Amino acid sequence: MNILVLNPEERIPPHVGVVITTERESEFIDFDHEMIVIADNRPQATLDKALSMLFGEDFEHLIIGIDPGKYPGVAILGNNRTISVHHVSAGDVCPLIKRIMQEFENKKIIVRIGHGARLIRSQLINGILDLGIQVEMVDETGTTPHLGKGVHGRVISDIIAAINIALIPGKIVGKQFIEPSSGEVRVIQESSREYSNGRSTIPRLLARAVAKGELTLDEAVERHKND
Repeated sequence: MNILVLNPEERIPPHVGVVITTERESEFIDFDHEMIVIADNRPQATLDKALSMLFGEDFEHLIIGIDPGKYPGVAILGNNRTISVHHVSAGDVCPLIKRIMQEFENKKIIVRIGHGARLIRSQLINGILDLGIQVEMVDETGTTPHLGKGVHGRVISDIIAAINIALIPGKIVGKQFIEPSSGEVRVIQESSREYSNGRSTIPRLLARAVAKGELTLDEAVERHKND
C-alpha cells in the first residue's frame, strides 16, 4: 500500500483508491466523493475508515487478534488482511475495541486472544464479552517471532504476534473465573509500590481485587491512601 501526499489542485493518479482530506479542501478535489474521507482529530479512526473503504465492504467480519500482556499488541484483520495495528495498555484495549465497533458498526467482530498472561488475559476476556463480542482463546505458541538483525523492539514482536494470533482459529470461551495466586498478588503489590514512587504498598486484599479486575491499580492506590 502506497501513500501519496498531494496538494488539492494536483491531479490524483488513477491508481489512488481513497483520498483523505479536510472538509474545506474536499470541495476542490476532483474525485469520487464516496471515496473521500474527511479527517478529524482522531488520526487512527480516520485511517481505519480509509482502509476499510480501500479494502471494500465485502469482508464478512473483522477479526481482532490480541497478544495479551501489560501492553498488548492488537491487530485488526479483514479478509485476512491487516487493516490496522495498535500497542496499548491493557486498560485501553476494551475502549479501543468499542471504537472499532463504532467505526465498523455493520460488521461482525470476532476477538482471538492468546492464552498467555493469565490474569490480564482473563480480565480482557471478561471485558470484551461484556461488549457482546465472541471471544476465542488461541494457543499462542510460536506466534512471537524472532527479530532478526536490524529489527528491534518489543512493540514490533507484540504486534506481529497479535497478527499471527488473529489468523489462528481458537476455542470459544465464556466468562473467566479469576482466582489470583499468592505470587500474582505479590507482583501487583510490587507494582503499586512502583506506581506510588516507593511511598506505599497496597495491602493484599486490595491487590487481590486488582488481580480480579474489580479495581484498577490507580483506584487501589487511591483507596489505600485515603484509608
